[in-house]
Amino acid sequence: MSGHPTPDPPHPARTEIVRDWRGRSYRVGPTARVLTGVSRPVVLARALAAVAAIGVLQFGYGTAVPVLIDAHGWSPALALVPFLLWALFQGATAPLPHHLAARRLLTPGQTIGTGAALCAAALTALGHVSTPVPAALAYGVLGGVGAGLVYHSCADLVGGWFPDRPGIRFGAVGGAFALGAAPLVPALALAPSPAPLPAAATALAASVLFLGLVGGVGQRHAPRRWWPPGADPRALALRGNADPPAAADFSTAQAWASGPSLPALHAVVALSGAGGLFTIAVLPLVLVAADRPAAETATAATAFAAASGLGRIVSGAAVERTGRRRLLGVLLGAAALALAGLAAVAEAGPTALVVALAAVAGAGTGSCYPLSRAVTEAHFGSDRAAGIPRLVHSSKAVGGLLGVGGAVALLALAPATASWLFAAAAALAAGALLTGALRRPFPVRTLPIRQRIWTARRRRAPM
Repeated sequence: MSGHPTPDPPHPARTEIVRDWRGRSYRVGPTARVLTGVSRPVVLARALAAVAAIGVLQFGYGTAVPVLIDAHGWSPALALVPFLLWALFQGATAPLPHHLAARRLLTPGQTIGTGAALCAAALTALGHVSTPVPAALAYGVLGGVGAGLVYHSCADLVGGWFPDRPGIRFGAVGGAFALGAAPLVPALALAPSPAPLPAAATALAASVLFLGLVGGVGQRHAPRRWWPPGADPRALALRGNADPPAAADFSTAQAWASGPSLPALHAVVALSGAGGLFTIAVLPLVLVAADRPAAETATAATAFAAASGLGRIVSGAAVERTGRRRLLGVLLGAAALALAGLAAVAEAGPTALVVALAAVAGAGTGSCYPLSRAVTEAHFGSDRAAGIPRLVHSSKAVGGLLGVGGAVALLALAPATASWLFAAAAALAAGALLTGALRRPFPVRTLPIRQRIWTARRRRAPM
């Protein structure tokens, strides 16, 4: 028998403060059930239900454009204006849920419920209001802010409660966002003409509100630097694979001063968002203009949305097994090639090839979000208070301006053609090339942080 006593298992209600070799502290325990009354899987399931409910506002909009044209008498360019505003506001609200929680204005559950109510109002207005300006403002501003509140609140929740599960932390929320819309895309594409838009929008709004309220009620953030009992954060700090943890938790100012990585991350997210949102907006119109059957349009749009969701989940799970920057560049490059191929075959190519290329494009553009967050944390740390991942994600607003704004401008000049997809392919190719600039900050940049830690240790050491 060993002479060392067997350590007692961690008590579910006890908090233990541990430090890794870099000096960062962690709160191990109590369990999520002790802190919130429910287990971590319940927190996750409810958050994913809320996110899945709002995904249709993004991934379903492109297939709904012909319905809006038919029901409201809008031009194709005018029908995309609400989506343009939505993309701007949804991306720009990335930091807002954290500020609301930090100032104790709203709890995470209240933020999710408020966002769901705004999304429901936006969908109702889009179905019942045919005047362009009020409809665009209602869908774009209310829906964009509401979707941002739900999405980013749930991302913060899941990230805080699953620090030991990077695959869930990086990919689950984004995957639910896209996959939640996939079952509804065929219904939008195959809607009868004249479309029963008001009744459908009302029913969809009620579903979004219900799932948002169920997903948000009672939700609470994990304590800062919380880890579940039984998990050892020190083991993560010692990991030596292709992407070890960041050398320190950077402040926003330190991250901007550390080199080209943070500006490059902003540009990569903006370019990927531009390519993906442009494709969502234009691909259904391209296929309709090519006289493709409605079933083929529905299949291609559904493949794009479903593959985007699956790509986010798979890439989120893969970040601990391969180089994040390299994987991001490869997937964006693959999406660029797929969109270039789609531009060549969308009008007359085989249906199976069109659907396959749409799926590859969806997987590549969707994977950018969990992978860019993983790269951000690997370079600058995972401290939620600094908000650097939220800052990076807010570049999606620029992507919306470039992608959906570009689609609106092109449609105002000419009908949609397959060659327009080359523009989306070019944006993704530029993003793939920019991943080469994603370099970890040099150690000398973090010397003041390390020096403070070393000094603090010296002061605590016995004389």
